[in-house]
Amino acid sequence: MNNLISVIIPAYNAASRLRPCLESVIAQDYDNIEIIFVDDFSSDDTLRIASEILQSSKRNFTILTNERNKGVSASRNRGILSAKGKYICFVDADDFVRENFVSSLHETVTQNDCQVSFCGYVDNFCDGRPDVEIISADCEPRVLNGEDIILRKYLLPLWCCMYDADFLRKFGIKFLEGCNSGEDVDFVTRVMCRAERVSFTDEFLYVYVHHAEMGSLRGNDTRDKKISRYEHNTNAQRSTAEYLAEHAKSKALKDMAGRVLMPYASIREITLSVMKDDRASYKTLTHNEKNVKILRRALSFFTLKEAPEIFVKALLILFFPGIYFIIRKIQGI
Repeated sequence: MNNLISVIIPAYNAASRLRPCLESVIAQDYDNIEIIFVDDFSSDDTLRIASEILQSSKRNFTILTNERNKGVSASRNRGILSAKGKYICFVDADDFVRENFVSSLHETVTQNDCQVSFCGYVDNFCDGRPDVEIISADCEPRVLNGEDIILRKYLLPLWCCMYDADFLRKFGIKFLEGCNSGEDVDFVTRVMCRAERVSFTDEFLYVYVHHAEMGSLRGNDTRDKKISRYEHNTNAQRSTAEYLAEHAKSKALKDMAGRVLMPYASIREITLSVMKDDRASYKTLTHNEKNVKILRRALSFFTLKEAPEIFVKALLILFFPGIYFIIRKIQGI
């Protein structure tokens, strides 16, 4: 079986780190791939370098350019819309993959008749620390239900997976646009909520590169940057919780959504007002009828057992909001 595989690579100002990524995708031992490169209005040489490398390769490729900087979620969504492959996978522009990344994931997903397959990955550090191999699940059987993956708290990175394109389209699964932090976890959780069969290989096929120019590190010492990232993550948490609350099939996952994830999103939203030192917003949020109802659901044995920190925070906010504000102010960002 030689299905077309779409490899989507979003990029923004990635000129200094782009070449190893593209060369690793071009070097795949699987023949039938299309490379979809999405340039998010880069101000450096990203687009020129990508064009030169892809045009000199023998691979089928498409280069898409955003007319303004829209963020990684919008870029990935645009790649999905353009994809013609039976299966889709994502590679970040500052990472690279082993030569059998596509072929192994394709074999795993097709032989097991699954909607998703995933692999292990390598944390690669540019500061000289040794590589670390990580597998998100190590169990039998090797075909799992997506909801079980969520409940077992297996953390599947977005880029370790291969997704059935028709499956994504059937359920309208896409990235939360305008969200540049936590959007990957939201996407994968939506996928797992809907997937009935997910398979994995314990090969370490994706190399996640840690470097000083990473978006998750660059400028992280500024207050505004930290608040912005926290806010984006909060929006993603809310999106995930609401999706699971609406679409989860099992009672266990419904309870997780309603008694843990929804309260956690509300707590983060309330905490954000403390971080901004916005007392008026804090008072409004802590007295909001919807938030109160959500937080009261966290005062349960289920939450105390599964997420005791959320239980305690909900208790403080509901009955001692002044104390919670002071504690969070002391803790800082």
